[in-house]
Amino acid sequence: MREKPILLGTGGCEMTETKVECNECHALVLPKIAAANGGLCAQCVKIPEKLRQERREYDKALSQGLLFVPSKNELESTQTPIERAQNNVSWELEPEFYKQQLSVMQVLKHAKSEALGHIFLISSLGSRLNVAFNGLYGVCEYQNEENGFFCYAYTADNLNSQVGDNAHLVQACPCCGVGMLWYPTRFHLPRSIAFEIVERVTGNDWPPYVKWLEYDDISYTEPGRG
Repeated sequence: MREKPILLGTGGCEMTETKVECNECHALVLPKIAAANGGLCAQCVKIPEKLRQERREYDKALSQGLLFVPSKNELESTQTPIERAQNNVSWELEPEFYKQQLSVMQVLKHAKSEALGHIFLISSLGSRLNVAFNGLYGVCEYQNEENGFFCYAYTADNLNSQVGDNAHLVQACPCCGVGMLWYPTRFHLPRSIAFEIVERVTGNDWPPYVKWLEYDDISYTEPGRG
């Protein structure tokens, strides 16, 4: 256990008291606080044990590099978007986000000239295609709430090592564009491929090299971590 002395003023003299690590997050706390909380800091003691266990498992998987590639369950969850089997599907802009009268092609053209942004589309069958991008990477996310499909585009070019915090892409609300959760590293692919995917999908030409993998909880991902 790491300890760190701290100085306490006592009128004209000083005493030292050694802080101890929280058993969960390793933050330094006063011994009396750790003792009162069973070895935990004031923040961690408020978190249910089940959630703390999930976090420990996540941190272990992260340290082993397991989160940078799709899990066995994800690879076995490949979904075929319902739009892929039909030739007359149309894609429109999310009306809550795009207030101007623009076409999908206009938005895509403008987005390709931008260094950072999002694209939010809705198919005539009710599915969503959300794209986040920056100067290096892109993430293509497909959602069909009716079927319960929440998928990301996975290719041989998706990242398999930690994306830097400055290049980490965030999931955003398609209605207002406000950031929500951070996309895991494995969701990230080269920017040019992300744009190619969305252009082909909106043209009813689904790229055969893309697997659409279902995902579950991504809430533990943080910028540059996960």
